[in-house]
Amino acid sequence: MNQSVPHNVQQFGTVQRDPQLRFGAWIRSNRFTLGFALVLAIALPELFHPAVNPAVREAGGALALIEPSTIVSIFALVGAHAILRRVGLLPLVDDKLLILPAFLSSYAAAYSVLAISLRSFSLFHLATSFAIGLAWYFFVAVMRARYSAPRLAIVGDLPESEDVLAERVKWVILRRPRIPRNVQGIVFNRRAEQGPSWERMFSRAVLRGIPLYELSHLREMMTGRVSLAGHPEEVFGQLLSQPYLRLKRMFDTVTAIVALIAVVPVLAVLCVIIQIDSPGPAIFRQSRIGHQGRRFTCYKLRTMHVNRLGPAYTTTADPRVTRIGKYLRKWRFDELPQVFNILKGEMSWIGPRPESLALARQYERAIPFYAYRHAVRPGISGWAAVHQGNVGMAEAATIKLEYDFYYLKNFSVWLDFVIVLMTIRTVVTGFGHR
Repeated sequence: MNQSVPHNVQQFGTVQRDPQLRFGAWIRSNRFTLGFALVLAIALPELFHPAVNPAVREAGGALALIEPSTIVSIFALVGAHAILRRVGLLPLVDDKLLILPAFLSSYAAAYSVLAISLRSFSLFHLATSFAIGLAWYFFVAVMRARYSAPRLAIVGDLPESEDVLAERVKWVILRRPRIPRNVQGIVFNRRAEQGPSWERMFSRAVLRGIPLYELSHLREMMTGRVSLAGHPEEVFGQLLSQPYLRLKRMFDTVTAIVALIAVVPVLAVLCVIIQIDSPGPAIFRQSRIGHQGRRFTCYKLRTMHVNRLGPAYTTTADPRVTRIGKYLRKWRFDELPQVFNILKGEMSWIGPRPESLALARQYERAIPFYAYRHAVRPGISGWAAVHQGNVGMAEAATIKLEYDFYYLKNFSVWLDFVIVLMTIRTVVTGFGHR
């Protein structure tokens, strides 16, 4: 047993009733959150609703006295809630980051439905439910972060990983096969032998609706990384049959064509600035390893002086970086030419970042299972990029690969959506650039 016990760890049987537990359970409940949102954003504004539009009343029917925007607002609010509930399950995701994009996308779709189906309609409910719902979900996110850390019971000793012993979880250590009150899950280690009494406790927990988490799976959920100690071929062997791979390629192509309208003029201006700033070509070409281990030529705006030797990766405050180059790298403008790589089918908007040929060969020799990251097309941004930034040494590359494996294992439109949002934050803050 660990000698020093963090303050967010309690022994089962010594826990006093926490007055925050009940409030935490309420604020964590999706039914409570959505129910109050409907009351605050839909029902209460109805008290101040202006008269129904005469043009709408003429349509008649059972719902003649109800504004269509009221019904559409309900669907928009429920849609925003569904998006937040789905992407909120992903690890290392700040709920507050997702609220505005979720509401904007859901309500934009709702407005489109109204604009297409009706020539005249009121925006009263759509506007009020958007504003009130947005404020309510921000309030819930703040309260959840402050009062609603999940309470998990763990069988046996605490894990040694500092990532798992995070402050955002309240731990209860189980020494006897009894289910504590007010826990959101029970954690066990499959490597430790569990006797019949513990197995009976697990079955009782399942019947009560309390989820069971294997320790390695919980680590993935909390860190957003997949340990390299397992056998990734068991996880990634069926990846290439996913329909989302084909849909994603279609989406990449269409959006890249649209993006060219904005990207080409910006590239033209930046190329002129780069050549004025330092001698050499404006576009940098480098051989990299891509989908299925194939080589391809990756395009970037040149950010370094030509003919200056150095390591294969960029170091902190690298003297090879030009004056304009450091700003291009900070705000990721140097990646803009990779839109052409997307059009050619060599890259995607989202995926593991492609490595140079030299680094890829080095990592393949030093890191087990490294080649599995080539199961999908490399991306301009990715799960590792938004969490870790640029890395060079093999030790940091191992952690980067764990992030990449998490992306491959949980490959979905929702994960790509979150990465897009986090990429926007990365571009604004300049996180991880070198």
